[in-house]
Amino acid sequence: MRTVAIIGAGTMGHSFAHIFAQGGFKVFLHDISDEVLEKARRLIAGNLETLAAVGLFDPAQKSEIIDNLITYTTDLAEAVGQADFVVEAIIEDPDAKKALFKKLDKLAPADAILASNTSYLDIYQFVETKRPDKVIITHWFAPPHIVPLVEIVPGPQTSAETIAAVKKLHDDLGKQTVVLKKFLPGFLANRLQAALTRETIFLLDNGYASAEDIDKATKASFGLRIPILGLVKRFDFTGIDLLQIILKNKSYQPPAVIGKSEAVDALMAEGRLGVKSGRGFYDYGDAPTEEILKERDLKLLKLKKLLVELGELD
Repeated sequence: MRTVAIIGAGTMGHSFAHIFAQGGFKVFLHDISDEVLEKARRLIAGNLETLAAVGLFDPAQKSEIIDNLITYTTDLAEAVGQADFVVEAIIEDPDAKKALFKKLDKLAPADAILASNTSYLDIYQFVETKRPDKVIITHWFAPPHIVPLVEIVPGPQTSAETIAAVKKLHDDLGKQTVVLKKFLPGFLANRLQAALTRETIFLLDNGYASAEDIDKATKASFGLRIPILGLVKRFDFTGIDLLQIILKNKSYQPPAVIGKSEAVDALMAEGRLGVKSGRGFYDYGDAPTEEILKERDLKLLKLKKLLVELGELD
């Protein structure tokens, strides 16, 4: 596989294009808007500058990646016509994805693999193609050019050959891959994050603590251990005997799923959408989005470098 098409140039898609291009692939980045594509080009440039700042990218190659290896297009047929591997990164809407896969099946070469970056949808229930053996989920994590995990989730008709090819493709890009045996809503990481999200919203909505204190408690306790111990190895350090006792404690009850949050609704009413609007739970001032992302990414890259040196990441 040498040619990759990325459908959707937003939060995730632009970074996918960057990663595959940096890996030497010819990339077609598609979106329905020229404005979105131009923003994607700027964000890719910013990503490369950030990597260069920590010695992970040669800035002399910037133009080669942005201008030569990536083609920006609003023409779907052009984007997928030569593709060996297609990744859709559009909105999490079943109807939109179903319609897109129908088009991809007609426009992409018959032997092309069609992948979805969905974070929770069971695309195998509604996507219809003439190549079900070549349909697969590849779920990345933001920011994709820094966070190494890719969850590979095959469907009931996905072939072993497709799974092996997709795993090798991402392994060769330097990603850390896990392959699920079958579809499960939320896969691995997002199911764990969902539990934390429910608890966080419960604490905020019921006034137990501020956003700042919740983040401080997270980062100064179990958040510090997770990169070294993960979640399961921690049990060994706790002691399986103590874990058995902890599991017998019925005083803890997880928050009920109520489908909304007063804290979130209040922020939405004020137009506080997070980094994209400059304010969310935190106020980011007037700094451009690119600068806020760069600050985050530089910190993540330093942490990632340390974890590699410690042997906790490849």
